[in-house]
Amino acid sequence: MAAPRPPRVVPGEASESDSEPELLVETGGEAPAAGLKVPGEASETEEEEEEEEEQQRPKTPPVLAEEPAAVWAGGPSLLQQRLREGSARLRAAVGSALRQSYGGAARSLGGLEGALGRAQVTAAAAAHCLRLARRDLCAVADTIDIVTACQLLPDIRGQL
Repeated sequence: MAAPRPPRVVPGEASESDSEPELLVETGGEAPAAGLKVPGEASETEEEEEEEEEQQRPKTPPVLAEEPAAVWAGGPSLLQQRLREGSARLRAAVGSALRQSYGGAARSLGGLEGALGRAQVTAAAAAHCLRLARRDLCAVADTIDIVTACQLLPDIRGQL
C-alpha cells in the first residue's frame, strides 16, 4: 500500500464562488490529492479579508508626539514663534470682532428698550382714555334709561 501523501499546494487562483467549476491539476498520471491548498484563495466574506489583513500587519507601538522644542535643546524654533504670534493676532482679531458685534447688539437693544418703554406709556395712556370714554358712555346710557323710563313726561315721538 502507498503511504499517505501530504497535501500539495497548487499555484493559481481559487474560484470565488461555489457555482464556478473547480479545475483540478493532475500531476503525472496520479490522482489529485484531497485538501489541496491554493495560494491566493478568495475569502468567503469581506470581514475575513479584513481580519487576515489585520493579522498580517506588523504591530507597532503608538508614537507619542513631542514638541520640537523638547526634542532639540534650546528655545522655540522660528516656526513656533511665528505660529504663536499668528495665534495671538488671531485671538485678538476674534476678540475685537466679538466685542464689536456684542457692542452693536447692546446698543440696538438699548434703542429697542427705549422704544418699548415709549410704546408702553402710549398704550397705558390710550387705555386710560378708553376707560374714561366708556365711563362717559355708560353715564349717557344711564341717563337715557332714566328719561325713557319716566312716566310723568308726555310721549315724545321723534320723527325720522
